[in-house]
Amino acid sequence: MTETLRVCLGFPPFHDPSYVERLEALDGIEPVVLPIDEGADWGAENAGKPYPEPPPWAGSVAAEREAALASCHVLTTLHTPDRLAERMPNLRWVQGCGAGVEQFGTAGLDFDRHVLTNCTGVSAGSMSEWVIGRLLQVWKRFREADAHQEAHAFERTYGRTFAGSTLGIIGLGGIGKAVATRARALGCRTLGLKRSAKPGDTSPDVDELFPADQLHEVLSRSDAVVLSAPATAETRHLIDAKALAAMPRHAVFVNVSRGSLVDEVELARVMRDEPLAAAVLDVFDPEPPDPANPLWDLPNVYMSAHSSVSVDRYMEDVFDLFLDNLERFRDGRDLRNVVDPEALGFA
Repeated sequence: MTETLRVCLGFPPFHDPSYVERLEALDGIEPVVLPIDEGADWGAENAGKPYPEPPPWAGSVAAEREAALASCHVLTTLHTPDRLAERMPNLRWVQGCGAGVEQFGTAGLDFDRHVLTNCTGVSAGSMSEWVIGRLLQVWKRFREADAHQEAHAFERTYGRTFAGSTLGIIGLGGIGKAVATRARALGCRTLGLKRSAKPGDTSPDVDELFPADQLHEVLSRSDAVVLSAPATAETRHLIDAKALAAMPRHAVFVNVSRGSLVDEVELARVMRDEPLAAAVLDVFDPEPPDPANPLWDLPNVYMSAHSSVSVDRYMEDVFDLFLDNLERFRDGRDLRNVVDPEALGFA
């Protein structure tokens, strides 16, 4: 490309001068900061849905944001404005700053002329470590051992052997594959479920591969179930009453995808009345969960605040991926992590 590409930095961490300067050093690239209110807590806002302009964290800079969006060819962001095709008439490519892209499915993109890429793989390593850590916490009974220490009680808490267990992994994207790699290294058998798989297909990433219509087969054979599938209309409440009933009662259920994939009302009932060994939840619908949500108080539920990814290197890794893709886009080369909108039900 010979024209200057105006790049809208809608992800607030990329407003840091160190990132802006790296973009300014590229030929043919002009970075444009999409401003926010000073001191705004943008990170606490739900990124799963598009928002009208200006968003709650940028009310004082509405005019500046409107001008920035209207002039740019590229947008990189986590939270996205709605009506993108209208707000950004020059838009050609959106780089999402997370693995999930459900917010862009209803953001008014025209997938005949807009390319969407994501950051799948960037968080996979640290999130898979988190999954393995939680499984070890449950199976080795660390929570009980800690409680005994607090009570000054010398009580033995023998745990379960990790090796020899079967993990069912629902969704074999970057996170699912990384979980499988680490679980297999610890001696587990892995069952993977993938939307595009057909009966008889195999995968080097798991010991057995299943198509989507064999969900309950995977669940019934698993000592632990790890949910790492994308949020789409098709996967809403994928884990419902029938799916929960298909799991053995000794199984551990882990959700690191999106809260919308789980019927939380039914999960709370199951964990109260006919519990699984544990439910490990890092994501909820909505977020944050209501303080009255019964999941908070159930003894075998492990909750965390959408923080399974480690952020010590995350911003740098996301930016490096974006920078590589930006150079590819400028030079007319293939982009990494292009999202298939039809596969996700967006087009």
